[in-house]
Amino acid sequence: MRTIQKKILRHGALGAASLVAAMGCGLSAAGNEGPLESQQAEQGYSLGHVVGQQMVSDFGDIDRKAFLQGFTDAVSDNAAVLTTEQMMQALAEFETERVAEQEAAAAALAEQNTLAGDSFRDQFAQQPGVQKLANGLLYQVIEAGAGEPPAEGATVTLHYRGSLIDGTEFDDSYSRGEPLTVPIDRVMPGWSAALERMPVGAKWKVVIPPSLAYGEQGVGGFIEPNTTLVFELERLANG
Repeated sequence: MRTIQKKILRHGALGAASLVAAMGCGLSAAGNEGPLESQQAEQGYSLGHVVGQQMVSDFGDIDRKAFLQGFTDAVSDNAAVLTTEQMMQALAEFETERVAEQEAAAAALAEQNTLAGDSFRDQFAQQPGVQKLANGLLYQVIEAGAGEPPAEGATVTLHYRGSLIDGTEFDDSYSRGEPLTVPIDRVMPGWSAALERMPVGAKWKVVIPPSLAYGEQGVGGFIEPNTTLVFELERLANG
């Protein structure tokens, strides 16, 4: 319920008014009955339309007729057809339903990513030269390098390219022309497990299971829960 109230307060009266416009109520500007009469009106309509689209996205498939009635009663200072207690209860139920829907969608996405990642790693493991560590990390040596692997806790310099299992790249130090220097014990577990085995000059293709990457949480809006990651790691030098 607090989440809904925060959204309402954040969008304010402008958001509510724009949702009316987006829903096609009988306002002249929203009904495309003619050009807006001033620059201020155009600005107001444009802001209302954008915020209205966002509110529709936030609140989903609400009963639009009932929404319009509630909105009109509020701005017209009409008597509400529900008591405050009834409205608070309705909003609490709405919030509970939305949270349950979001949790179910997140669980389904995580399961989908788990299955896709398992299948990808199984197939990658069958490729020539692929090695698998006890923790589930898979790697394929592209260039062997020379010398000894780094000491425990050492700082190393490397180039890297990261992608999802469908080939979508999400990070690439090569394109930036800026190698990364990091302590090998302060990066994601999958990187640590690889880098501690790589001598200078080595280049590996590394497939990292979610448990050694970003796990059940994912990161940001791009790497989803239970995502398997693919990296090309090239160790350049000691830091």
